[in-house]
Amino acid sequence: MRKVYAHRGASGYAFENTLRAFEKAIGLGADGIETDVQLTKDGIPVIIHDADLYRVTGTRRFITELTLEEVRKLKVGRNRWKRLLGQPVMTLAEFFEWARLSDSPPLNIELKETFLDRPETVAKIVKAAKGYPDIHFSSFHYPLLMRVKQEDPGAETALIATKKTRWDNLGMYGSADGFHIHKRLWSGKYLGAIEREGKFARVYGVDGTEPFIPKPEAFIRGWITDYPDTVKKAMQKGS
Repeated sequence: MRKVYAHRGASGYAFENTLRAFEKAIGLGADGIETDVQLTKDGIPVIIHDADLYRVTGTRRFITELTLEEVRKLKVGRNRWKRLLGQPVMTLAEFFEWARLSDSPPLNIELKETFLDRPETVAKIVKAAKGYPDIHFSSFHYPLLMRVKQEDPGAETALIATKKTRWDNLGMYGSADGFHIHKRLWSGKYLGAIEREGKFARVYGVDGTEPFIPKPEAFIRGWITDYPDTVKKAMQKGS
């Protein structure tokens, strides 16, 4: 069964990567949750997309410049007024605790760029995920997926592919079990390369209006969306 992952939670309805967005996703019937992990100055994995904190907190600092204690003082939101009533940044440990208390939905954990300077900390993430019933790791950065496989060869991984990916030689990404592609890459060139390699794909950036959602290729394993409810409805048209 293809699964619908709520992108940073149900971020079309609540501010991204917050408890509110995750709970909204479950309420809308999302099959799973996609979220992002960055590292603080003191090496604590936290749930936030941008390394530059300005867009989500209004603070002109990078996540790697602040300790967890300093990050705790910030609130995230779309503008300064909403940040006054906003929610704090969650740690990865808190996110896992929430997920386990919420019937353990499938999780897509995206490892972000701050891990590149401290790749040894990937081991923390893999260890924290041990025993979780349905989880996979994704990243734009292939070396981080290699680290995941070094820590746990059985962990599922997906490379977030771009036009710069070596589409003529996907076999070079042996530590990637599959690929995540933006819907802009939905074409014979890219889909054919993934299929020939015998890998799976998930597609992100979809909103439910795409004509290919009801009856996609067999190797498409799922969708990643800000609007899990509309994508779920679109899937039903093909059944």
